[in-house]
Amino acid sequence: MTKFKDIDPRNLTDDDIKDIGFLLLRYFKLRGWGNPFNYNRFFELIQAQTLGYKLLGIGGGSDGVRLDDDSVTTEFKGTEYKGFTDKGVEKSHSFSYNGTTRKPTLLEQEKYCQEKIMRDSLHHWTMIDYDMGKLVKTIQLTSDNVWKVLWPKWEKSWYNSKAADPRIGASISTSQLNKMGIEYNIIEH
Repeated sequence: MTKFKDIDPRNLTDDDIKDIGFLLLRYFKLRGWGNPFNYNRFFELIQAQTLGYKLLGIGGGSDGVRLDDDSVTTEFKGTEYKGFTDKGVEKSHSFSYNGTTRKPTLLEQEKYCQEKIMRDSLHHWTMIDYDMGKLVKTIQLTSDNVWKVLWPKWEKSWYNSKAADPRIGASISTSQLNKMGIEYNIIEH
């Protein structure tokens, strides 16, 4: 069997990539993981394997459950790694929490959103080097700390009811975490 990691992507044709893409699609379908090209499912699989989780099926629930403790679930987020500024400072990275159902009242919205975030005790945000095809590092946050940063943004989004997409959404950046003094663990890869 060919070792895919040894293949130079510059030597592949569009037809080769199409074949690889459909192979991934079939593999994910066999395991009940949905479409590898939707919702970052491919990255979520890599995060689960790397961080000691089992990838769960699609459907609005947790993304993964710990292999050694099925009471610990997580939400996976991923983004492209941006590197450093010319001054050697790591650039800020953003992670999105979009597409959340809009509720009729703010009180209902807050309750719904809090249950959604608190469902998973941990949230894992991974930065991926797209050029090298590897994970760089993961920020591990508690749901309480995600909530502290996310709810004010979601609340603002709720008030923007005339947006083209009626769902609420927001992004959180690493610089915002640092400015707010939010504690998190860094897992280097």
